[in-house]
Amino acid sequence: MANTYKRFIQNQLEKAKSTASEFITSRSDEQDEDTLELSPDTYDQLRVIANMQHTTVQEIVNNIIAQYLESSPFEITHISVDQKEDNPLLYLDGICKLED
Repeated sequence: MANTYKRFIQNQLEKAKSTASEFITSRSDEQDEDTLELSPDTYDQLRVIANMQHTTVQEIVNNIIAQYLESSPFEITHISVDQKEDNPLLYLDGICKLED
């Protein structure tokens, strides 16, 4: 009976380890999608600036990205059916933009 109980506990422990391993793996995969990689030189330069400004590299990068998004033109130009008929590649371009 002691061996049966011991096997039961070992099986439960293995299941817990397996579940924890899967959870950790899925969390690291999700974090990889949200990660932005900087070259070491760029990171060092930003770290020096961040230290002088008493902030973090993360905040500097977020501000840079926000400024870029505000200044970048995101105009969607409407293409008429006549233009698409004259140039069939415009249909393809429209299909590609839908998938993005």
